[in-house]
Amino acid sequence: MALSRRDWNNVIIYSVLAMLLLFYFVPQHLMNLKQQQLPSYKLVPDGYKLVQMQFDRTNLQQAGPIWRFQPVIDENLDPAQLAELWQQTELKPWPQQVELSSQPIRRVALLLAGDNQMSQWGLYQNGRDFYLKKQGFVEIFQVSARQAEQLIPASLSHSSN
Repeated sequence: MALSRRDWNNVIIYSVLAMLLLFYFVPQHLMNLKQQQLPSYKLVPDGYKLVQMQFDRTNLQQAGPIWRFQPVIDENLDPAQLAELWQQTELKPWPQQVELSSQPIRRVALLLAGDNQMSQWGLYQNGRDFYLKKQGFVEIFQVSARQAEQLIPASLSHSSN
């Protein structure tokens, strides 16, 4: 059975569409499924209470029920809202390998009640994407540019990114 030129063109078109589906859409779908199956991770684990945050240019400390910056760098930032954001934020680990620079563009250290050491978090940028990583942990968390600015505001960092 010989195929006409038109039939061969159809075979080529459908083959290209099948390859596009196989090499682009299927891996994207599998990555989304893999990320959905990963457990969520709270930045401040349940049962722990955040008591202090150290940014490059200021500290955020809890004094009784009040949160305050020492020194105040940005009047527009609500210290209680920033602390609550860290206490409540839950992220899923990013399932793909990502090359991160050796130094974060911004950083913050968290002190939790009952701990004697601060946990160090770094914000990394890879192209247009932002990633949050806890020092000593393998997992990285992709965050939007908006989340990055909310969690580690540029005004509190030496970096102007």
